[in-house]
Amino acid sequence: MEQSTLFRAVVDICILIIVGELASTLSARLRLPRILGPLFAGILLGPNLLGGVNVGGKPFIEFTDLIIIFSEIGAVLLLFQAGLHMKFSELLKTGVASLTVALAGVVAPFLFGILASTLLGYDLVVGMLIGGALSATSIAISLKCLGEFEQLGSPESKIIIGAAVIDDVLALSIASVILSVVSDPVNLRFSSMARSVVLTLLLWFLFSAFTSLAVPWFTEYVNRLEKLDPIRQNLVPFASLMLCFGFAGASGLLGLSPLIGAFIAGMAIAGSRFFKEVSEFTEHLAVFFVPLFFIVTGANVNPYAMLSGNFFLIGILSLGAVVTKLVGCGIPAQYFLKSREKGWRVGYGMISRGEIGLVIASIGTTYNIISDEVYVALIVVIFLTMLLPPILLRNSYLNDPSCILPDHMRQTRARNKMIS
Repeated sequence: MEQSTLFRAVVDICILIIVGELASTLSARLRLPRILGPLFAGILLGPNLLGGVNVGGKPFIEFTDLIIIFSEIGAVLLLFQAGLHMKFSELLKTGVASLTVALAGVVAPFLFGILASTLLGYDLVVGMLIGGALSATSIAISLKCLGEFEQLGSPESKIIIGAAVIDDVLALSIASVILSVVSDPVNLRFSSMARSVVLTLLLWFLFSAFTSLAVPWFTEYVNRLEKLDPIRQNLVPFASLMLCFGFAGASGLLGLSPLIGAFIAGMAIAGSRFFKEVSEFTEHLAVFFVPLFFIVTGANVNPYAMLSGNFFLIGILSLGAVVTKLVGCGIPAQYFLKSREKGWRVGYGMISRGEIGLVIASIGTTYNIISDEVYVALIVVIFLTMLLPPILLRNSYLNDPSCILPDHMRQTRARNKMIS
């Protein structure tokens, strides 16, 4: 990479981070979830608005490969942090609940996609693709919001995290099935679809189980090396980050999402005695990389495409996307948590769609399965579902007097009581 290109990328990243932080502060002042700030900052500075303004013959902000890579590092770190809040043993405890919520949260949107597309005049493959895109949950935004409320250790958050990870595994299986249907639509069989889903889940479970046993032993070994040489500092956190990105890469090679690998690494380290040290170390890096991920996510939204879309189709898919996750995930969670409010929080946290939904939608355009009208509708739906979880979770926690919140949130709750 040329020095001028590298310098330009560094400057652009600094601008994005500063504007994102200002937008985050403004969101807090407006009594909105902080995470919405970076998303809207990304839209504003994206290539379709201010970022695309010509300055000296070049766009004001260039979203180069370096910026994209840095943002993906932010996504990996975010899922790694989520894993640090859940041991594999805890995942096993919530396993039945997480699996049930995940299955319901995948089946309901998938069937809705097929039904809605059929009623709207589209064929089965288009319906499968729409359903697949609506099935995948993206918990990045919900995780950030739960972290803001210091609720990552709550029972509902553990089900959200566990179910969302299983959800992504299932959605990736659906994506592979869709690809096989596209290449050979004649030999579509339910048995082959079920086999693909079961094998993918089994692969994820075995990978998680092995790492939960091996990683704590590895961290102890690294800690002994650090004691032998006092000059070495933070060797365990550095080794943990290597595991994080190594597992992310390994997951990609195994056909899973790299984000799932990062979560598995965090979950394995949560079972060691160094998880607090690693968590504090990772937090310093996340301050820089994670906001950039949400900014780039916002930058990928084209507001002009949203305005020129089929509003009837967007409305139908948006309503179905919200209701199927809210009901499909929220009602089973109420049964397992023995609480209506906590169950609905699980539903709120599972509403958001993201990167895997975008990948499935992109498959549709690459293979000419869906029209531009359907693709734009899916992009808009994915973006709209990103906005709801922070607002719904915030209101739920603020309106629950039994919920222990951080100081600034308690002040907000007190102000709301005075106003009401």
